[in-house]
Amino acid sequence: MTDFDKKLIEKANKFSRWDYHNIDVLISIADTDEARKALTNIRWELYDLVQETL
Repeated sequence: MTDFDKKLIEKANKFSRWDYHNIDVLISIADTDEARKALTNIRWELYDLVQETL
C-alpha cells in the first residue's frame, strides 16, 4: 500500500455516514487493490450505518 493510499483511507475514515457514496471517487483513484478493498469496506460500513438510521 502506498502513502497515497494511506492518505485516501485516512480521508475516508473522516467521512460522514451520509457521504458514503463519495468514497467511490477515492476507490477509483487508489493505487493498489489492498487500498481499494479497505476503502470498499469503509464504504459498506458507512452505508450500513445509514440503513440502520433509516
